Amino acid sequence: MMGPAQFPCHRNGVRIFAALVLLGVANLVAAGGNASQNRSAAVPPADSQRQQERLSAKDRKSVFEKVWKDIRDYYYDPAFNGVNWREVHDRYAPLVEGTKTDAEFYLLMSRMTSELHDAHTRFNSPEAWSNRKKQQRVGAGFAAGEVDGKMVITEVDANSDAARRGVLPGMIVLRVNDQPVDAQLAEIVKAATASSTERATQFYIYRRLFGGPANSAIKLGLQRADGSEFEASLTRQVFSDAPSVISRLLPSGNAYIRFDGFEHPIVKEFKEALTKFRDAPGLVIDLRKNGGGDLSVILPLAGYFFDKKTLFAKDSTRSGRPLSEFVGFFKVPLEINVGGASEQLFSGPVTILVDARSASSSEIFAAGMQDTGRAKIVGTQSCGCVLGIAKSREMKGGGVLEISEVVWFSPKGRRLEGSGVLPDETAAPTIADLQQQRDPALAEAEKALGAMGLAQRAAAQESVKGQGKAQF
Repeated sequence: MMGPAQFPCHRNGVRIFAALVLLGVANLVAAGGNASQNRSAAVPPADSQRQQERLSAKDRKSVFEKVWKDIRDYYYDPAFNGVNWREVHDRYAPLVEGTKTDAEFYLLMSRMTSELHDAHTRFNSPEAWSNRKKQQRVGAGFAAGEVDGKMVITEVDANSDAARRGVLPGMIVLRVNDQPVDAQLAEIVKAATASSTERATQFYIYRRLFGGPANSAIKLGLQRADGSEFEASLTRQVFSDAPSVISRLLPSGNAYIRFDGFEHPIVKEFKEALTKFRDAPGLVIDLRKNGGGDLSVILPLAGYFFDKKTLFAKDSTRSGRPLSEFVGFFKVPLEINVGGASEQLFSGPVTILVDARSASSSEIFAAGMQDTGRAKIVGTQSCGCVLGIAKSREMKGGGVLEISEVVWFSPKGRRLEGSGVLPDETAAPTIADLQQQRDPALAEAEKALGAMGLAQRAAAQESVKGQGKAQF
């Protein structure tokens, strides 16, 4: 089996991570049962298809050629991740001619872009793009992933059909729509195309297993903590995917801040929370469901933790020159610096929680905090999906192509695409932890804060002693 299934989310503007791809990744935010797109459910009934067709056969061929050429000309890697891009064109051209509907064509374009094994480069159908712009996702209100070698419910949305039907974290998934889950996973794995990393590929596989369109049904065969079984018949619904900040003081006195996307609305909320808790002995930042967002949001948030200008990230492009977009009004420098005496809001110890759902911008943020020594990372390896999308390219008919044009590195020069962020302390929940609502990663993060606080105070005392000895 595989790791947790919740998908990161693609953001507008200068996108660093939109969604994990193959799935459509994008909106990688909720997995398991909360998928914003699902290939297997993309084809509408025949009658509605005839009414919705926007593209003629000639149009489909034209869009295909433009998609292929744009990737050829703008993809960050001239070697195309080792893929023969010309061969891809020649293989897909006759397939495009054989499509009869827009839905078939969009599925084919999604499949073609997935051949690059890149979670950011993808083709979005008009419907999928519309949902993303509305910041919506579709799901049955749960997330699922492999825990202790079993498929397990890892999260349940409070206001969801899953919660109303009694689905709880820690329940083991035995069947999906009356079919054994292991058998279904095996079939999906056979057809899966590798993405940026094994973790990103897992997102796609889980999406295929649990995803579906709004108002469709899914039936789960579940096992409770006491070993008894029950079935939950759920209806997928539309959820808001707008990011928000959750903050509170923990019983220890440390502050806790969680947000699930780097988007502009959260900058103000994050700053307010950080200002409120600036005297807390330590801070935990939870990025375990954070699929990424805008580069321009990373910069102010990171700056709040440094009292002087600090190298926070590096990037590279196909040309080797800084990426300039929007007719020169926005430029992404090859080295990103943050911080300053007037910017710092929090000087205490920081820990950051990450897991496989932490992607793109959240990985750049975590890596920058780690490499500069400003934070300890706790949890499990992040997605490793860290390429930059400069702009969306709308095609005739409303489909949208996104192309990776920037590759990102940590301040020390470590390439993040593929490897992601490795935690300083590894911590992941067991089935028993989920059933008993324990959070071992948070507990480990607080433990690390205690040690960091002691070290910080000891260093401060040594500094005072040194200053005293230097006086004559």
